[in-house]
Amino acid sequence: MKKIIQSFINYSTLEKRGILALLAIIILLLLSLFTMPYWNKQPIDYTEDSTLVVAWEAYKQSHSTTIEADSKNLISKTELFYFDPNTLDSTSFLSLGLTPKQVKLLLNWRRKGKVFKNKEDFSKLYTLTIEQYEHLAPYIKITNQNTVNTFNNRFPSKPEPDHVAINTTDSATLVQLKGIGPFFAHKLLSRRDKLGGYIKHEQLLEAYKFPDSLYTLLKNKLVINPHHLKKIKINLATEEQLKSHPYIGEKLAHHIILYRENLKQFEKIEQLRQVPLMNEEIYRKIAPYLSIE
Repeated sequence: MKKIIQSFINYSTLEKRGILALLAIIILLLLSLFTMPYWNKQPIDYTEDSTLVVAWEAYKQSHSTTIEADSKNLISKTELFYFDPNTLDSTSFLSLGLTPKQVKLLLNWRRKGKVFKNKEDFSKLYTLTIEQYEHLAPYIKITNQNTVNTFNNRFPSKPEPDHVAINTTDSATLVQLKGIGPFFAHKLLSRRDKLGGYIKHEQLLEAYKFPDSLYTLLKNKLVINPHHLKKIKINLATEEQLKSHPYIGEKLAHHIILYRENLKQFEKIEQLRQVPLMNEEIYRKIAPYLSIE
């Protein structure tokens, strides 16, 4: 030991510094090796309900402002429809404003046998904020499971229809088509009602940007009959009625009313071509939805 110390004393200043730096590195490596188990914390197991609750509550306390803002942004962008949380599919849950994490947890609940007996049960979904629940609660419709099971046992489910008349059908018939859940049915019928009916299949994409495969199915399954259009009587319609049509809008509706007042009344639909702001493309789109009767 004395020889080692004596040898160290005889080293130059630069050599001493190098030895001390090497010793410091060795000590740090040894400390890291012994303390590593304390650094390697186990990830949160989201399959355990109790652990998930604790983790979520801790997260909410430290990120309460961000969570509240995010939930309000989601709420403001959603278009609501009535739904049963016991049967709704994942795509439709997402369209209601739930996050992918919330949908995953909810579907895991259902796979484990969870049944929502009333709308209040839905509020217990982990990570669901109070604002989200209050926004969705009026649209939650829980189907009586006993009644449904009894009905299904006595009356087998209907087969998928070969074709559906989109301008006269209801949502109950529309959801029988493969790939069409409550969300897509709501979108299709909502757009139909705003237009007054469909005149061509391309208008289906105005309701929703359907994937190519689903759009092909819709074109094959949905029958469009233009005779079932609900037309606006151009000589009797108010400006409010005209501007509510998706193809007309406020400015064009105002000019149509002014032009009608100058004419006293329209004698034929073609006279709309003379209305200010009207062009041939707009005219072709709105003409089928107007009547002079």
